[in-house]
Amino acid sequence: MNRKQETINHKPVATALICNIQRFSVHDGPGIRSTVFFKGCNLRCLWCQNPEALKFENELVFSEERCISCGECVKACPNSAISFNGRPSINRESCKGQFACTLVCPSKALEPAAKQYSVTELVTELFKDIDYYGPEGGVTLSGGEPMLKSVFIKELLPVLKENKIHVAVETSGYFDWEKAEPLLSMVDLVLFDIKAVTKKLHERLTGRDNGLIHDNLGKIIGAGIPRRIRMPVVPGMNDSDEELEAVALFIKNAGESSVNLLPYHRMWENKLKKLHDTIKPLGASSLSEEALGEKAEIFRKNGIEVIF
Repeated sequence: MNRKQETINHKPVATALICNIQRFSVHDGPGIRSTVFFKGCNLRCLWCQNPEALKFENELVFSEERCISCGECVKACPNSAISFNGRPSINRESCKGQFACTLVCPSKALEPAAKQYSVTELVTELFKDIDYYGPEGGVTLSGGEPMLKSVFIKELLPVLKENKIHVAVETSGYFDWEKAEPLLSMVDLVLFDIKAVTKKLHERLTGRDNGLIHDNLGKIIGAGIPRRIRMPVVPGMNDSDEELEAVALFIKNAGESSVNLLPYHRMWENKLKKLHDTIKPLGASSLSEEALGEKAEIFRKNGIEVIF
């Protein structure tokens, strides 16, 4: 590969909270990719795979299995938000997000959910993987909802494109088109997730109306922006034959011919205890390949190609 890692002279004026940079990802777009998970989302999907990325503000994550019960966190907290009775107990209402406890925790049981990055800092991290991307791979911006970070991404995209890095964006479609359109016109692929098309069902599953989402998908299609429609299939939530047929017809009527079906997994539930959030485990079973294949037939019967 001719591209070289060089000192970046770009002077950023924006920062963003980022929960994770997942390296060697093969499920978030073509090829081998680095997926960047931005913090903050306007939807509240009942099955969100990244609950640590929902809130816009940073928050404390407690991995109890790492805790060695040293009690240093209790002494360090300036707000007395941590008590100790054999194990730490965190009063989330008293916690002000100063993260003094994380600086003294020897086992990293206490950590911030996200780290603040400048564009330069993020690009420096991404450039560490540049030789692995190959002709098809690259960077995927995910979250949370990356399109809500328009100021940051406006600075980030030119740097990535100048270095010929393929850029994909994962989005729920719930964003301000006027802010997002100039950015989406620069990316190589939009991975557009549809949770449900029936209005009341979508509101129940995500907490939001889907009118804006449908409008933005139409604008992406109308602008000729490369896209791939995806749908997470969640047992007992959005997988009824009626809803899947409605989604298939929606895709067909939009002039699209394929959908990427994403099987539901329960791995996200392990994160909930660490966040002490009000989100509850869904209780749904992971979706088997066989079950997903059966659901795929509904799309095929309506003339929609299914991608896994």
